[in-house]
Formats: sequence, C-alpha cells, structure tokens
Amino acid sequence: MISALPNRPESHANMPVSRIKSWLNPQVLLRNILGINDSAHSIALGTAIGMAIGMSPTVGIQMIIVMLVALIAKPFFHFNRMAGVLTVYVSNPVTMVPIYYFLYWVGTFFVEGSVTREDFEKILHYDGFDGWWNAITGLFVDIGTPLLIGTAIVAPLSGLVTYPVMRLLLKWFRPESAGEEDNAEPEANKPAAPE
Repeated sequence: MISALPNRPESHANMPVSRIKSWLNPQVLLRNILGINDSAHSIALGTAIGMAIGMSPTVGIQMIIVMLVALIAKPFFHFNRMAGVLTVYVSNPVTMVPIYYFLYWVGTFFVEGSVTREDFEKILHYDGFDGWWNAITGLFVDIGTPLLIGTAIVAPLSGLVTYPVMRLLLKWFRPESAGEEDNAEPEANKPAAPE
C-alpha cells in the first residue's frame, strides 16, 4: 500500500548523484535563495546568519543551529530561515577540508598549531555517525584552540560581508522588491484614504 502512494519523495540513498551535485552547486543555491518570496532584508539577514554558521566547524548540525538561532531570535528580530538553511551548504563534504583548514590557519596567527592539510583530510574522513562523532571530537581535541579562534574571527566577518553582498544581489536580480521594506509603512501609520 505504501509503495503505491503517488509522488513519494526519493530517499537520499536512491537520489541520482547528478541531483545531489546540483544542490552543492553555488549557482543553484544562489538561484534558490534569490527566488525566496520575502523581504530583501529578511533574505540577506538569513543568508548572513547561514554563512556565519556555515563557516563554523559544526558540519552535520548546521541546519539545526540555524533553526535554534531563529527560535532564540524570534522575539528580537526575524530572518528568513530557508535562506539561512540553504546558505549553510557553503560547507559541505567537498568544501569542508579547505574551509576548516583556513579557519585553523587563521587561528594559528594567534596560537601555535602544527597540523597540515593532509592531517585535516585524515581527521575529516569518516563513515557513519560514529565516524562523524570521532571527526568532530578530533577537530576540537587535536586542533581545537586554533580552529575555534579562527572560527571566532572568520565566521562573523563572513556574515558581515554576506549581508551587503546579498542585498546588492537582490537589488540587481529582484529590482521590484529591493527597497520594499525601506518604502513600506506599517498599516497603522498610513494616512486614511479620502472618501
């Protein structure tokens, strides 16, 4: 009975490799973000938050972190969660080693570290949950201090740079919505229409 259901989503195990690769393509991700129906500010803020989280050594739980930040930030400000979730894909299995090594390298300007890029590749190669857990603990135990210091510097800077860049991209590719929140007045502040 279950197999007869129409339009059943494919599992990741059965998904064609070309479709998975398309999700890792930066152009596809950017197109998806630019197509989100929300204010330019909300999309740019979501993208900035997603970029900052994507530049942290938290692969595997980054989408959960975006959702937790959205939950915590809800009383204070709004950002587009989908833009944040899509942006964390900046760190993926293909880009993980270069990004994490860059974070580590930046951290070594402040504290001593001697791990090579090859060491990173060995640490970040894993199979299954046990392998992922060992890789994460290896990151923090073996190379933790320089990696965390590099993350504390690079992640916020990446988010700060991403916000104006995304606003500019939204202005170029969605000119009708670029200034919508700048020109929009709340309903209560609009003058009454003459009768």
